[in-house]
Amino acid sequence: MHDDQSGCVCVIGSMTQAMRAQKVLANAAIRADVVKADSGETRRGCAYALSYPCVQDGNVRTILQNAGIRARGFYGGGEP
Repeated sequence: MHDDQSGCVCVIGSMTQAMRAQKVLANAAIRADVVKADSGETRRGCAYALSYPCVQDGNVRTILQNAGIRARGFYGGGEP
């Protein structure tokens, strides 16, 4: 799910929050796709995530934090 070709993944939780995060990133000119997260990686069952280019990892983390959007985890690229 998070190899170099598919990009980095940020697990958000609900579909609503993932869509909100996608919109926040789009406003910052960062393309992100809402995807269903693997339940094995979330350890909490069904969750949704954003897939985005790893080159934007630092920006994504900062933008989501500043928008008050809590991420359950980041995979690929940057720090775990």
